Amino acid sequence: MGHNHFFTDFRKFFFRGLGALVPTLVTFAILVWAYKLVNDNVGYFITNGLRELCSMVRAEPAPGLVDPFEDALKFGEAINEWDDEGRRLTTEYKVLKNHRRLEETKSSLTNLKVLSQARAARNEVMWQLAFAKYKLHFLGFLIAIILVYFTGFFLASFLGRTSWRAAERLLNRVPVIRAIYPNIKQVTDFLLTDRNVEFSGVVAVEYPRKGVWSVGLSTGGPMKQVQGRVSDELVSVFIPSSPTPITGYVVQVPRQDVIELNMTIDEGLRFTISGGVIKPGEMLPGTEAE
Repeated sequence: MGHNHFFTDFRKFFFRGLGALVPTLVTFAILVWAYKLVNDNVGYFITNGLRELCSMVRAEPAPGLVDPFEDALKFGEAINEWDDEGRRLTTEYKVLKNHRRLEETKSSLTNLKVLSQARAARNEVMWQLAFAKYKLHFLGFLIAIILVYFTGFFLASFLGRTSWRAAERLLNRVPVIRAIYPNIKQVTDFLLTDRNVEFSGVVAVEYPRKGVWSVGLSTGGPMKQVQGRVSDELVSVFIPSSPTPITGYVVQVPRQDVIELNMTIDEGLRFTISGGVIKPGEMLPGTEAE
């Protein structure tokens, strides 16, 4: 009996904790994914460009900013090699060691081309370490965010809209791209475009067949071509799917076949997301609506 009580309590509190943590973890996971998407596809190249620009202005970072060997071990890319002190080596450390060896052993017989290449590799590594040590790669991400903002600002103008529409028409003529781009654009427009979707209220309609009632959101009038073919007044109803109400079906039904429910939009969505478990108090069986 005691074991059953323990497992019952464990399951109850475990799922309660899971219900509290999962939304937070999923939110952070989406934010991390968005950061990696922007940083890996835009910020990375901006950071590389900034590093190249720095190396053009100055061959290597100012003295004291980077400790060549200590920082190479801390911030470099680790490899499966260790030194006599048991420290794990990095690619950058080996590049710097190779340059020092060539500098210490150079003579009139030293290949000047090899030495020049080693110096260039050393300078590149020093700037990589400086960016890693001082987290300067975040500059690339920040500039990427600013560029995305100004892209949106430009597209909001008449010139921007006209240019983008021309570019989209061109993309839609490319054989492979035209099969992919429109579908991706529909999804991103739905998720990212700032638009207000107005719902008139929560309703019940017989869907997907007579005798089976579904809860939906009334979105207004029907398509003109459909209304022109029937005599009854039609209304458009969005039937959200459960438990992800951002997807679903749009049906157009006669107004007299629609039952308006005494529920708010939020209550209707909670009812859908919960699979019908969460109902407003007045909607519970055995109660009367006011």
